[in-house]
Amino acid sequence: MQNEYLPGSAGKAASDQVNLQGRDLAVDYLRAFLIVLVVCMHAALAYTTFSAVDETHWVKSSAPIVDSQRCFLLDPLVLYFDTFLMSLLFLISGLFVLRSLERRGGKDYFLARLKRLGVPFVFVVLVVAPLAFYPSYLSAAPEMDTPFLFSFFTSDGWPTGPPWFLWVLLLFNGIIAFVHWLAPNLLRRISKLPSAFIVFMVSILSFLPLSLIASHFWWLSLGPIDMQPVRLGLYFAYFLLGMAIGAGQGWRRRDWLINWRLWLVVGVLSFGVYLLLLNEAVQLPAIVMALIFSTAFAVSCAGTSLGLLGAFRRYAGGNHAVFDSLSENSYGIYIIHYAFVIWFQFFLLGVSWPVLFKFCVTFVGSLSLSWGASIALRKIPGIRQII
Repeated sequence: MQNEYLPGSAGKAASDQVNLQGRDLAVDYLRAFLIVLVVCMHAALAYTTFSAVDETHWVKSSAPIVDSQRCFLLDPLVLYFDTFLMSLLFLISGLFVLRSLERRGGKDYFLARLKRLGVPFVFVVLVVAPLAFYPSYLSAAPEMDTPFLFSFFTSDGWPTGPPWFLWVLLLFNGIIAFVHWLAPNLLRRISKLPSAFIVFMVSILSFLPLSLIASHFWWLSLGPIDMQPVRLGLYFAYFLLGMAIGAGQGWRRRDWLINWRLWLVVGVLSFGVYLLLLNEAVQLPAIVMALIFSTAFAVSCAGTSLGLLGAFRRYAGGNHAVFDSLSENSYGIYIIHYAFVIWFQFFLLGVSWPVLFKFCVTFVGSLSLSWGASIALRKIPGIRQII
């Protein structure tokens, strides 16, 4: 999640977006914005109409807490965020990889990634995850005789939640570090700024084949190792796109992606098509439906990602204290926010407030507390070096 900033000047064209410490404000603020959306999406999951409780096993429910109060307005919000959020985070994570590899070498680079990603992942799966999922256990199985921690780590399958991103990103970094050690010239060949057309085509080709044979909502869990197998190709492709984009300096210009508004509109409209097909509002032959459905998802992902990259490059100029704090703590927020989200949803289960108000309380409360907790944790020198 943490990027490695480029040393030295980024050039006159980007001088108002890269400060004296080499920080790229557009990337910083975009990443922080995406983390806020992640918190928002998780806060909404308890209140969507498609959320469902598995009465036989609480871990198999669609969300750790599912409230009896629902709001259909939150459905498209969650589904839209789902099309682009994680892909774009993988792309951002790849932006500074090639420069870091060239500067550090493959071994030192991977050891640094192991510290930044592996250590937090172990902390989350051992500490944060049990704390986060305990309300779900209480809600679903209050009369269980088996101690929670014993069942959590054994029969319940050891769920982890959002930090699945950390081990997948570490895997991608490991693959790239190995390739750099084996054939460094091979990576240099991708150091070319891809066009918008290439981004769209890569999105479709990396997602479509697997999505035609399995649901892209399918999760596979092997202990604390959670993944969405159908999306792994898309995520790795976006990580590679980030590497290609970040290898040069052209993407630092304000006029990079000059048509970003158009791409954002394409992303939103494609999501509309995706939503219509998801709700079976249009009847077509099964194979045609599957092709259009998966293509609409990929195009929405590409269009929204390009739109947000262009928008933040265009408008993220100048430091702002609040945005800087949010940016500095975005990694910490991502790591610990899920526990706050689930506990808020749990405490609000029996509260007869309007559902949108419950969602807002969960979202704002979880974001604020995880932000504050990250600030406090980062005051500890050893932790600050990691997050």
